[in-house]
Amino acid sequence: MATPERLKKARRLRNYLLLSLGVGVVWGAALLWVVAHYRLAGNETDSLPDRFFIIEQGLHPVLRDELLAFHVGTGVRHYPSGMVWVKIVVGLPGDSIEWHGDVVTVAGKVVGKAKAVNRFGETLARTPAGIIPAGHYFVATPHPDSYDSRYSDIGLISAAQIAGRVVW
Repeated sequence: MATPERLKKARRLRNYLLLSLGVGVVWGAALLWVVAHYRLAGNETDSLPDRFFIIEQGLHPVLRDELLAFHVGTGVRHYPSGMVWVKIVVGLPGDSIEWHGDVVTVAGKVVGKAKAVNRFGETLARTPAGIIPAGHYFVATPHPDSYDSRYSDIGLISAAQIAGRVVW
C-alpha cells in the first residue's frame, strides 16, 4: 500500500508533467501561428541596405515608399520563378510612368536610370511608359544596378504576386 508521502510525490510529479505538457502545447500553437503569418527573407544584393527581412504574409494595403515582398514571375532571367524579392513601392495605381532618355520618373519623381544591358551583356527592355493600372505597383530601389520595375522582365507587380509587407 502506498504511503501518504508517496501519493503526495506522485501527485506533484503528475502536476509538473501536466504543466509541462500545457506549456509545450501553448508554445507549439504560438510557433505554428508565427510560421503561418510571417516568414524570414534574405537579401543577397546591395540594392537595399538590410540583409534580412521579416515579412508579414498576406495582402495588406500597399503604401508608397514601403518595402514590399513579392514573387517574381517566370520571365525573370537568371532567377527561379516564385523567388521572393523585396523592393520599395514607388508607383501606385493611377500614377504615370514617363521616360526621359534613360531616366524613368513615376508620379513625377525620378526613380533612376535604366541600363541598356545587364551584367551578362543581355539587352534589357524597359517597362513601357503609361499609367499604372489598378492592382499593379512599380517597385524599385535607388541602387544603380537594381533589377526592378524599370525593366520589362520584372515589370509592374500585380496584387497576385505580393507575398506580404516587410515589417522589419
